[in-house]
Amino acid sequence: MDLRNKCIILLTFFILGISSINAQDKRVWTFEFLPGGAIIPPMPLKIKQTDYYNIKITARYNTESFKLPIYYSYRLGSFKNKRGWSIEMNHLKIYLKNTNDLIQQFSISHGYNQVFINHHIVKEKYSLILGIGTVIGHPESTIRNQTYTEKGGLFNDGYYLSGITFQGAIHYPLITSKHFNLPVESKVSLGYGTVPISNGKAQVPVVAFHLLMGPCFKL
Repeated sequence: MDLRNKCIILLTFFILGISSINAQDKRVWTFEFLPGGAIIPPMPLKIKQTDYYNIKITARYNTESFKLPIYYSYRLGSFKNKRGWSIEMNHLKIYLKNTNDLIQQFSISHGYNQVFINHHIVKEKYSLILGIGTVIGHPESTIRNQTYTEKGGLFNDGYYLSGITFQGAIHYPLITSKHFNLPVESKVSLGYGTVPISNGKAQVPVVAFHLLMGPCFKL
């Protein structure tokens, strides 16, 4: 079972738990699938390996948002009285462009995944979203000709609880009906993760600018 399916199961239990607690309230429940794209400005990257000096570079990343598996977020939410809460899985990928003789390859391409708990403030025509969560990283690297084995971590699948992340977003519905919205969303996320490499670790802060659009189903 891959990370996406595991997160869907966790999200389902979360939404069912919230539903049972608030069964007496009239609420709106939502599910959104939001593909899109992200860009990352140059960021510091620090690599520490046992018995070697540290490597520090200004990393330039590709996100390859439109290559499979594509970039996306999916989100389950609960809303009442112009306030809401949601849980979100954001699948962001990073590939180091400016590799060198020491860093032959570095990527977190199965996901610099960001799992958020979000608070929503619903305005007349748009929503504001503030979120905090965790980074779940799946690193792939070859540093000083030492290739990292992509195993261990969560479920022994190479995923690691790597750090903390925050986001802020503006969410605007282009189409609105009783059971369906078509929103466009612009957001910025700030993540800090530490991922394993062969005989060491890499410190990977990531600021990303996102633009998303996709269906929202409401109950």
